[in-house]
Amino acid sequence: MRLHCDGMSAKELPTAPPTSIARAGLRAYQLALRAAERALPAEFALLLKIAAFSTTQLLHVAAKFRVADHLDAGPRTGAELAVLTGANEDALYRAMRALISEGVFAFDESGRFVNNRLSDTLRSGVIASMRDTADYFGSRSNVQAWADIDETMRTGEPGFNRVHGMSCWDWFSKHPDEGEVFAGAMTSLTEQSAKQISTGYNFGQHGVVCDIAGGRGTLLSEVLREHRSCRGMLFDAGYVLDLAAPYLRERGVFDRVDRVAGSFFESAPKGADLYMMKDILHDWDDERSLTILRNIRTAMRPGAHLLLAEFLVEDRTTLMPGPFIDVHMMMATDGGRQRSEHEFGALLTQTGFRPIKTHPCAAISLVEAMAV
Repeated sequence: MRLHCDGMSAKELPTAPPTSIARAGLRAYQLALRAAERALPAEFALLLKIAAFSTTQLLHVAAKFRVADHLDAGPRTGAELAVLTGANEDALYRAMRALISEGVFAFDESGRFVNNRLSDTLRSGVIASMRDTADYFGSRSNVQAWADIDETMRTGEPGFNRVHGMSCWDWFSKHPDEGEVFAGAMTSLTEQSAKQISTGYNFGQHGVVCDIAGGRGTLLSEVLREHRSCRGMLFDAGYVLDLAAPYLRERGVFDRVDRVAGSFFESAPKGADLYMMKDILHDWDDERSLTILRNIRTAMRPGAHLLLAEFLVEDRTTLMPGPFIDVHMMMATDGGRQRSEHEFGALLTQTGFRPIKTHPCAAISLVEAMAV
C-alpha cells in the first residue's frame, strides 16, 4: 500500500543484504522461532501467539507517545517519562515493562528506561523509522476492521469497507491525520527496499524510467542515483508532486526528473522506456488492476518494459511477511490481495504484456514484462 508516501531525509537509505542472505535470514528466523516453541508446552506456545495482538497495541502506544524520541537523549525513570509523554505513570511503567519482555526498550543498571536496537527504529526522523508503522497498525480504524474478521471469513468482503462504510482511501481523505500516519508507514517500507530494488535490476539498460504513483520519489531517486545514465518520470497527484520537488532536490536528481500529474485510473504518461509500480496492484482487485495495467499499456510503445515490485505469495508460501500482508490486504483495503507469479502473469497477458522474468530481490520480487 502506497499513498503518496515517500519521505524525505538527507541521509543515505539503508543498504540491504544480498537477496540470498536476506531470504536465508528470514527462514532462519522462522526456524529459530519454531525451535523455541518446541521447547515449550504446546498450549503455552500457542498462548503467546494468541496474545500477540497486545504487542501491536503496546507498540502503537509507544509510537503515539513518542517514547523512543524522549529516550533518545538518555535514560529516563518512569516518573520522568510519564511527565514527558503526558501518560499515567503506573500505566506507562507497566506497558514499558511488557515491551521490554518482548525485546523492545530495556532497563539500565539503575532501572531507568533506555532505547535498544529495536526501539531505536521507533524514533522519528530517522531513515526507515517504524514509528508511523507501529502507529498505523495499532490505530483504532485498522483494529476495528480486523475485529470484524469473522464476517470477512463468512463473506470474503473487505473488512474496512464494511466496518467504516467507505474504503480506506476515502477514510484517509476524511481523516488526514490518520492518512499522514499511513503515508509515513508506507514511506518506511519504501526506504527499506529502495536500495534493494535499485541494485537488484539493471535499470541502466533503459533511458527513461517512470514511477507510477511514485509519491515523493524515494524509489525513483534511488534508481537515478544508482544508474546515472537514466532520466526519471514521476507520476502522481499534483499536490504530491509539489511535495516531491524539495525531496528530489535534496537527493540531487531534480533536474533529471519530469513530474507528471494524473491518476492511473484515467491514463499514464507517454515517453518512458521502463514503467515501474511498487506495492500498487496489491491494493486493488483484479478488475481495477486490469484498468490500471491497460492505461499504462496504452501509454507504452511496443517493446517498452514494465516492472512490478510486489511480495509474491504462492499457494504454499509460508515465508514471512507475504502471507500476513495478503491477509492485511483482505482486511484493510478495497479488495486488494497479494498475488502469485502466475496470477500476475494472467493480468499482464490480458492487458497487452508478455511476462519476461521474475527477479527475486530480498523478500520482495520484481516481475518484469514487455509491451507487445
